[in-house]
Amino acid sequence: MFKSTLCYLRNNGKTLMLHRNKKPNDVNEGKWIGVGGKFEGAETAGECLIREVREETGIELSSYVFHGIIYFRNDEYEDEEMYLYSARITDGQAETVMNGTPCSEGTLKFIPDDEIMGLSLWEGDRFFLNGLLDGKKRISYDLTYEKGKLVSKKTVPVKNILFDLDGTLLDTGEGIMKCAQYALKTIGVEVEDYHDLSFFVGPPLVYTYTRRYGLDMDKARELVKIYRERYEPEGVFECEPYPGVRECLEGLRSDGYRLYVCSSKPEHMCRKLMKHFDMTDFFDDIVGSTPDGRIDTKSQVLHELFRRNASEDPYFIGSSVLVGDTKFDIAGASDTGISSVGVSFGYGDTEEMKDLGAAAIAGSMSEINDTLFRFHL
Repeated sequence: MFKSTLCYLRNNGKTLMLHRNKKPNDVNEGKWIGVGGKFEGAETAGECLIREVREETGIELSSYVFHGIIYFRNDEYEDEEMYLYSARITDGQAETVMNGTPCSEGTLKFIPDDEIMGLSLWEGDRFFLNGLLDGKKRISYDLTYEKGKLVSKKTVPVKNILFDLDGTLLDTGEGIMKCAQYALKTIGVEVEDYHDLSFFVGPPLVYTYTRRYGLDMDKARELVKIYRERYEPEGVFECEPYPGVRECLEGLRSDGYRLYVCSSKPEHMCRKLMKHFDMTDFFDDIVGSTPDGRIDTKSQVLHELFRRNASEDPYFIGSSVLVGDTKFDIAGASDTGISSVGVSFGYGDTEEMKDLGAAAIAGSMSEINDTLFRFHL
């Protein structure tokens, strides 16, 4: 089974469609589809998407929304795992498409949304494209074709819930901010009130030190070590679970979901905290970053989770949803190709998470189960 991406670019009530009418022996010959193509090398889904959109349209995407995975089973061609995206583009970007170099795959044309279903589409495409045009947030199907005809369509249900830790399961802000304050003093940055450092909660520490303070990578990693001088023995325990966490996890487990921790915090600290609050047994696996920086970003942590757990379940990624509180969670989920739910009680910006494609925003732990239930409708 090969992996691919498909993206529908949208602008002012129209969607960019690609009429496949140029390549010889094209499996999609005569059909109208979105833009996209196969993964290359070790690309993430997001990296493949950006490259393919650039190559086929000339547009450099800066934001996009992930919708789900479509699994194609076919008796005539190799099976496919397709990551489905959409993106809103500006009038200027739309002009770039129309006035740029013609696409080698076929003819690009913006089609009014209410006319798309009248095009020559693959039968299965009608299901997920119709859902996308109707604003459906999560779209995952298993489609089976025989002799070019769709013979089976199954929804891929949510089975795996992946929880961020900082700002989602635990309010770890006090310890993180105090340790950031402690480390910043060593470079002459005095912060009187540690609450002013809330932007440290969520993203990798190196990211914050380099982006916020303009430090080079070596200096940023040095500050991470100083940060951990206080965090390891003391700061790690300056936290508490959010209200309703235990009840939420118990409810999800009783409903049959598999639960995972997926955090940019070092894994050994994640495990220490889950043990401290007697929550380890709720989770099938706990995955975090590595102190050497090999695994650091949310996307890298998610890929490590998949490496450990996806080998025995071909639908593992497509049936997973990440729950997190910042744009880094939502962007990491989109980059790896899983749906996401934001929470408003953490340290992130709700509107940022919506813009990046969070399928829903939960206002409390008690709302998460209901939110996930709606994905099955």
